[in-house]
Amino acid sequence: MSGRSAAALITALLPASLSAQGRAAATYLERYREIVSLSPLPGRGADVSHLSLTRDAGTLFLDAGKLFLLSPVGGRTVGAVFRGQGRFVFAPPIPAERVELQRFAGSATLDEAFSEAILLFTDSTVAQFGALAFGPAEIPGDVAPHVHEVLASLQGEKEGSFSRAVMGPLLNSEDTGFFLTRLIRARGDPVLFQIDPGASEAVQLYRPVSRARWGSNWAVVTQFPPQQEGGTPAAWWYRERLSVPSYRVSVHLTPTFSADLAFAAGATLVLKAVEPVGPWLRLELHPKLVVDSARWETGESANVFKAKESDDVWVLAPHRLQPGDSLTLTLAYHGDLIDRYGNWFFIDPAAAWYPQNGQGRNHATFDVSYHSPGWYPLASVGDRIDSALTGKVLTTRWVTRSPTSYASFNLGLFENYHVQHPGAPPLDVLISDDAHRELGRELHAQGYMVLQQRHMRENVAADVSNSLKLYAHLFGACPHEHFYVTEIPYFEGVSFPGLIDLSWSTFQNTSLDGFDEFFRAHEVAHQWWGNGVEGGSYRDAWLSEGLASFSALLYLQSEAEHKDRYFKYLDEYKADIKGDRDDAGPIWIGYRNATPDVRRGYDVMIYEKGAWVFHMLRMLMLDLSTGRDDRFTAMMRDYYTSRLGRPTTTADFQAVAEQHMGMPMNWFFDEWVKGTGIPTYHVAWTSQPAGEGKYAVRLRVTQEHVPPDFQAFVLVSTDLGNNRFAHFRIHVRGDQAEYLSPVLPAEPKEVKFNDLSSVLADVKMEGW
Repeated sequence: MSGRSAAALITALLPASLSAQGRAAATYLERYREIVSLSPLPGRGADVSHLSLTRDAGTLFLDAGKLFLLSPVGGRTVGAVFRGQGRFVFAPPIPAERVELQRFAGSATLDEAFSEAILLFTDSTVAQFGALAFGPAEIPGDVAPHVHEVLASLQGEKEGSFSRAVMGPLLNSEDTGFFLTRLIRARGDPVLFQIDPGASEAVQLYRPVSRARWGSNWAVVTQFPPQQEGGTPAAWWYRERLSVPSYRVSVHLTPTFSADLAFAAGATLVLKAVEPVGPWLRLELHPKLVVDSARWETGESANVFKAKESDDVWVLAPHRLQPGDSLTLTLAYHGDLIDRYGNWFFIDPAAAWYPQNGQGRNHATFDVSYHSPGWYPLASVGDRIDSALTGKVLTTRWVTRSPTSYASFNLGLFENYHVQHPGAPPLDVLISDDAHRELGRELHAQGYMVLQQRHMRENVAADVSNSLKLYAHLFGACPHEHFYVTEIPYFEGVSFPGLIDLSWSTFQNTSLDGFDEFFRAHEVAHQWWGNGVEGGSYRDAWLSEGLASFSALLYLQSEAEHKDRYFKYLDEYKADIKGDRDDAGPIWIGYRNATPDVRRGYDVMIYEKGAWVFHMLRMLMLDLSTGRDDRFTAMMRDYYTSRLGRPTTTADFQAVAEQHMGMPMNWFFDEWVKGTGIPTYHVAWTSQPAGEGKYAVRLRVTQEHVPPDFQAFVLVSTDLGNNRFAHFRIHVRGDQAEYLSPVLPAEPKEVKFNDLSSVLADVKMEGW
């Protein structure tokens, strides 16, 4: 064979209108306008019979009909329309994803007829069309409008805003395996099937939704990694094609005539290729921010595009990057990032105020200088290594000791309360008393009674310090030696390395039900779970949020005045979980549990059911003879110390649990993390003599509302009288079975099945 590449040979054999190769775009808008103008090529159609297009878990069978090519993009054929008789077969390989498909389609797999398929691609599809005889063909009048309808569903609100999954491969004319089709099904709404090689879970099936309710025209039904890769990749969203290992940022916060703060910044970041990528590279920046300029380290201007009110920033590198290639880019940008109301500055803690990696994991070191009004105290991630006041401008420099996925700052009309409790790291608590007083006056004028307790800074500091000490004792030393605790004008908290943002409401007063103590301890726990040990993907968010909630429950249990709240909160969570179990999915689908129809689905499944999972593990490892948690605590310390600073998946945590349990735990994680079942136990018991004045308990347990193979180790407590109790576990499985207790020293007076809420279940006691 000659030295010509296979791709070149395929191109040479294709009709002139069917080009498999293209060129990277010189400008973003040039390529964007080609894409949004895609339309059928006049007179270029082909008869199709028994052509199949298999893309991972999905196959399109084009049984009989016509195929019409769409106009080229970058000199390359990237689209087509099929009209006729077709079938779409789709089978997710992951059980939890089959359950999600079942919820959408009523079946764990799809085998459905379709009459139209609109296709976009940069993969081998063109080669598969090569055998077709293209020639003059009458194009139905509604084909072009249907193509434009699909393209419109992928567009954003402003010119230039378009699906990043489509723009990336088409901007770069990559052969990355990108494939998308919108199918008009014979029954039901259309679906969109996509292979997005830039995503960590590239195989995706979408359903149409209302943009007004969802913020998008398509919502995920099911998604998973390509089958040849297997497992769950350790990346939140994007495949690791690019890394951004370091940032140097200069932020200018300038007062305006209206007493707001104008935001402007310059960020220098290192871009390092992990895989072949580009030349167009994607970053993310808050929609309100506008890019002013972009330069490479050589001083040469960089071609950059950011659509208005979009968070995608596309930068054209001098060349396509190969693994190990590195570039340094400096972006200057500004925007209305900070709003002010009264004495409050609204700084969204999660805002992308610096350009974040859009083609890989966010994990970098930060060197940030802030130039801000000297009368507004400021706190940031990192260690403050320099501070200088020049006139009215305070310049502070903050440097992180180790890479982090999170960087944030906060400032305001704060008073700084410095405190160090014995055995705890020093804290600087930043609180605005003036803002609280003004808020109270405003609400009082509106007829609301707002009480502000005294000593709130002391109360908050006490909870933060005490929970820091508890978690260090239970889990291991926190990597930070000093903490800033600031209030934010939101009804939420956010925790960054060494920086804990708490809602203004928890500085206003402390509720009597333990919630404020729980809330503060939850955010402190993120210093271990989320900042110290990071989740590997969105599927592992429960290892951060669920574990932070469980840690906060442990903190409540450690307080004499709130120790009863541990089980009261678990009971409340149980009611929420049962209420949403038919509408929300398993813990393992993460953010996908949050929908306009189940607005608390994410909170309930990740925060609340996640906390329940850790409670059940605690009960499973509880020493029944001593009542001690030593095995569970040892497991959590091992998990923290072994995974500190590393992305961690559910499988990683399961491996640690199995090591400390001394048994396989697939059954537990499949049931509680990847499943949605909650058992109901119908329990009857009787006692029977065991000789020599001893007794045993015989239990008959019927299990409902879960699959037949569902199993659990349930804790049983027996009251033997005279303040004596015996505890044992039974291994419940199957629809119905009888179980015999260990021999007991006395006749039981009462039996409590599922003591200490050892299993998330309903129990109905019945007569024998």
